[in-house]
Amino acid sequence: MTRLGDVVAFTNGRARSAAGTRYPTYGANGVIGTSGEFNADRNSTIVGRVGSYCGAVHYAHERCWVTDNAIIATPKDGVHPRYVYYLLKGLGLNHHRIGSGQPLLTHAILNTLPVHDLPRAGQHAVAEILGALDDKITVNERLATDADALVRARYAELAASAADSVRLDALGGPVTATVPAADIGAGENHIGLEHIAKRHMWLSEWAGTSAVLSTKRRFSAGDVLFGKLRPYFHKVGLAFVDGVASTDILVVRPKDARRRGWLLAALSSDEVVAHAAALSDGTRMPRAQWPDLARYAVPWPGEPRAREFGELVDALADRVRAARAESAALAGLRDGLLPEMLAGRTKAAP
Repeated sequence: MTRLGDVVAFTNGRARSAAGTRYPTYGANGVIGTSGEFNADRNSTIVGRVGSYCGAVHYAHERCWVTDNAIIATPKDGVHPRYVYYLLKGLGLNHHRIGSGQPLLTHAILNTLPVHDLPRAGQHAVAEILGALDDKITVNERLATDADALVRARYAELAASAADSVRLDALGGPVTATVPAADIGAGENHIGLEHIAKRHMWLSEWAGTSAVLSTKRRFSAGDVLFGKLRPYFHKVGLAFVDGVASTDILVVRPKDARRRGWLLAALSSDEVVAHAAALSDGTRMPRAQWPDLARYAVPWPGEPRAREFGELVDALADRVRAARAESAALAGLRDGLLPEMLAGRTKAAP
């Protein structure tokens, strides 16, 4: 065994950087913007230093700016850079933070943590094997992003040339029935607003229902979920699984499966989201209402083109769904291997 400070050097990020878009900017929980300068080199590991994301660990392949909410972890001589990332991931750093109101990680805490003194060959195995799994997960995430962009681009193209329009309530209708927490099964899936990424139309994240204590709304795979609380956050996407959703989410079910793609693209469009935000009720916690969305007219390219578009969306959704399942399996394998490899009990195949 050795101390973490013998393997890794820690420096705090800095508050301000020059404006620009050349480098990503990392906060306590990953990328939060861009910068014209960098203060961390390629292959750096970034650790959340303060706040609710204290102890979160991220890996930066490229040069970046790190804010003072995070710590830059730099490998010492002879230490594999990507091994440092997995080493810190495996330490459960959030369990070592101090403070309750404002959690904090200090260099003193990090430097004294005990770690296995893994030789260079073992470090290389950790970086190569676990890195290959994470790289494939990244490819799958890029596929989902590209599929989203393709759907939006094709929708915009068809909408621009559409000679007609259609109200949203002709494409889909709301699922209004609710289910009390007591009637929700332990094995069901739950989607809250926190599981829906901003401006990303594939709902690839969900959780179990063990922590569900309030009334929810059931949804089915193929429904479109629209975040009605603070709709300007643009949280709209296609459900891949059956489950229950927060009542701050509108569940919209296609009236015709062949029009599902057009309904999804329309509800996720900037125009519809802006309309929902403009008409939402409330000042501090504005909420959109289905009647206001239902009456909104969106471009209509005609039935043949709408169905052709729907086939494209269905095919892309199938690919994204399969990629998500693969990524979940790969993440499970990675997490299972991580403690064994860090302890030097699993080696790369010859």
